[in-house]
Amino acid sequence: MASRLDAANYVLPALGIGLAAVVLLGPGSQRMTTGVRVWGAPVAGSEALALRIEGVRRMYGAEDPAAMPQIEVSAASAGAPLEPWTGSIDTDGIGEALLRAPDGLKEPVLVRITRDGETLLEERVPLAPSSPAHTSPLPDAAHTSPLPDAAHTSPLPGAAHASPLPGAAQGELRIRVTAPRGAMAAPFPERVRVAVEAEDGTPVAGARVEASAVGADLEGQGGGPVQVAADARGAAELAVKPLSHTVELTVHATRPGRIAGAPGPDGSWEGRLPVIPGAIWLDPGGLEGERPVLRLVSPSPRPRAYVSIGGARGRLLGAVVPLAPDGTGFFSGSLALPDGPAAGSRDRPAGLPDRPAGLPGRPPGSPDGPAGSPDGPTGSPDRPAGLPDGPAGASANDATDWVVVAGDPYEQGAGTVAWPLAAAAGSASPRRVALLADGLPAAEAREVARASQARRAGLAVLGATAAAEMLLLALRSRTARRRLEEHLAAASGGAGEDGDAGAPLSREDRGRLLATARAEPLLAVLALAALVGLSFATVAALATFR
Repeated sequence: MASRLDAANYVLPALGIGLAAVVLLGPGSQRMTTGVRVWGAPVAGSEALALRIEGVRRMYGAEDPAAMPQIEVSAASAGAPLEPWTGSIDTDGIGEALLRAPDGLKEPVLVRITRDGETLLEERVPLAPSSPAHTSPLPDAAHTSPLPDAAHTSPLPGAAHASPLPGAAQGELRIRVTAPRGAMAAPFPERVRVAVEAEDGTPVAGARVEASAVGADLEGQGGGPVQVAADARGAAELAVKPLSHTVELTVHATRPGRIAGAPGPDGSWEGRLPVIPGAIWLDPGGLEGERPVLRLVSPSPRPRAYVSIGGARGRLLGAVVPLAPDGTGFFSGSLALPDGPAAGSRDRPAGLPDRPAGLPGRPPGSPDGPAGSPDGPTGSPDRPAGLPDGPAGASANDATDWVVVAGDPYEQGAGTVAWPLAAAAGSASPRRVALLADGLPAAEAREVARASQARRAGLAVLGATAAAEMLLLALRSRTARRRLEEHLAAASGGAGEDGDAGAPLSREDRGRLLATARAEPLLAVLALAALVGLSFATVAALATFR
């Protein structure tokens, strides 16, 4: 019996601590949390719910993209379920979901995202009002500052309505300079419109316009000066190819028939053109024809471009367009726009050149577009996975008027540009995506709860082992004490404590001797039990606060 107790005293602590370590370092260890975030710009009344789904892995505050091969997105608008969407999240951690809303989006809109039966997110997403509101603008003709925070989700003025560029004007003739598409990207060609008016606002028909530029090529003649004649409306156009991110344009206008150097009314204008550093260029030639195509060209290496297409009813479609080297020194890709009234019956933006002539480095045999377009080496343009024939419910009310092109999925980069898709966009204002719902906090809470439950099981194993070890120590101490008492009684000359057997020690002396023998082992057992308890408590504390 004694040998078994001795073996148990040594084996039990090792087994208990080993089992607890396996539990605490295995299931009890906090794992990387995988969750999703939902971005978008939904508008009340829109017939499409276009959501940008971001997959994220997080651990100890550090995040990286998470690919998910299969997720399902379902939603309900004012209690009415929408057609669910099933797709995947790519290696960049981004997926684009499109849900039809034939009756228009109405509050409240509940979105639920699942993966293999596990709910990743179930939250309510806000809807922006359908009427345009004041907001910080995307880069356009009048605004060239970096994007504000993504928290600004209301409509953005700009790309669909080019306004006169700010500049220093002098003279009797008034000169207005506009960039019809609201933004420019180097080194790609754009048209710049010049309007000449008299002081009373009357157009100066046939005015002579002379222009020069610093940091750009004018009409293929370098920095100029170049001369053009205004039409009957006093308007002239210049083909400008920015060669840097800072382009200064100087325009001088005189009335027709005036001899050079002769006195007479004239005017001048000097200012900067809205060249956006890092912008991805939208080739206007791709918007022609019955099947318009978004041809995107990036001057810097980028693996992909993030696109949001929308109109008066907000964001109607999202896509991720892969970009690849096109053999001309750029990275390009294409996206076929949906068929239907929203895409097929739009006017070309006013002021666009018939063809993006002068695109530097374009290889022979592909005059109509960069590589990656239908005329380029990569063949047919891409279409987003699961994209219907047109945006959900695309109609005249839901016409696509603008496209936001960004190098990052949050559309917060300084190079994010809203390019116009229609000449007359009505009251449509570009909107950037904003964070609508975040499933990471709930996912982290679930992971913490799971790890805590496993740790509690490990602590229970430690507690049970400590209690069993103390019990074994008490049993061993009791057995040892009995043996010691028997030995001392025999050695003191008697079988009992009354000294009847003729013990050489008196009863009082023998009592004190036995009391001392009983006390010393008890103190040792208590000290050892305390030490064992402290050891197990230390292991438990380290496991809990690890």
